[in-house]
Amino acid sequence: PIMRQGRRDAQWWTLVLSQLRQRNRPDVSAQLLEVMACAGIDVNVYHLNSVVSSCERVGQWQQALSLFAKMPERKVCPDVISWNAAVSACEKGGQWQQALSLFSEMPQGTARPDVISYNAVVSACEKGGRWQQALTLFHEMPHREVCPNVISWNATISACEKGEQWQHALSLIAVMPQRRVSPDVISYNAAVSACEKAGRWRHALNLFSDMLQQRVSPNLISWSAGVSACEKGGQWQRALKIFAEMHSRKLSPDVIAYSAAVSACEKGGKWQHALNLFAEMLWRKVCTDVISYGAAVKACEKGSQWQHALSLLAEMIQRQVCPNVISWSAGMSACERGGQWQLALSLFAEMPVRRLSPDVVSYSSAVSACDKGGEWQHVLSLFAQMCLRSVCPDVISYSAAVGACEKG
Repeated sequence: PIMRQGRRDAQWWTLVLSQLRQRNRPDVSAQLLEVMACAGIDVNVYHLNSVVSSCERVGQWQQALSLFAKMPERKVCPDVISWNAAVSACEKGGQWQQALSLFSEMPQGTARPDVISYNAVVSACEKGGRWQQALTLFHEMPHREVCPNVISWNATISACEKGEQWQHALSLIAVMPQRRVSPDVISYNAAVSACEKAGRWRHALNLFSDMLQQRVSPNLISWSAGVSACEKGGQWQRALKIFAEMHSRKLSPDVIAYSAAVSACEKGGKWQHALNLFAEMLWRKVCTDVISYGAAVKACEKGSQWQHALSLLAEMIQRQVCPNVISWSAGMSACERGGQWQLALSLFAEMPVRRLSPDVVSYSSAVSACDKGGEWQHVLSLFAQMCLRSVCPDVISYSAAVGACEKG
């Protein structure tokens, strides 16, 4: 009975495939296409579009492209929806080159690219880190009589943000109101993040203020980016003010916000504040990472809290958070500053075991520790090792080496 109904009514099959698409069942949809073909039911563009879109929704870009490529074999001419679904499938699958290739093949007739086509390919370039191509495609839209929408603007600003092109990001968001497109929280977040990455904290805060004036509600990402921008700009008081505002707005800071706040305090020489924030982070059961631990260990270094620094390094290992060279070197420096030169050297010796390559900070801490311990031969040995490993010595290393030569 179902087959007889299907032969009479192609729309019935379209409805079934549409429901399967909404339920994210491309596997069943593909099987149903074969059943339809075997039953002599004409498979049309609507049926195939539904299955290609179903694959696109769940990230099965290979299956989507396979079905799309076989459309001519089924004597079905792809329409703009078919092309868009295929390009979007590549975008979601992180296949920016494939997305660009498909987009360039789109005919200029009935299936000429529309705003959805452009949004998909610009997003693909954004995800692939191809900001120049994203910007070129975006500027091409008006020439092809395609009006960019807020999604187009956001994808392009995000591409600039990922490409560390903060000037382009700022320029784009500034032009949006002139083009009668209102920036939303995604637009602002991408622009603030672009400024934050470039250390342009004033621009980031101006955008943040503009966001509030335009009655666009900042989300957790917005607030965290604001704290990070102040941290990178060495504005620890502003960072703490934004961080405190998050609590007053009943937002729970995430690991990014906490890490930035801890780091801001550490850079501002407020190591007690930094360690208090890190303790609060643990108390609130916020998931810690190597960045948050690294900032806390560096705070210990600034305060010569070598015991606390060693405790944090041990805790990192226990929690299976792999220390990086920054956190490990900070631990060494904390021991060196605390007069524990043997412990500093012990940590340095452990670096190869931890698969960490010593940098100039690591070597400087080790050299300074040896110098304080009167181990002038070790100083010269480490200095020679630095040169052999192409690590450029700093003033501390040179001074210790000169002093060791005088002693020797």
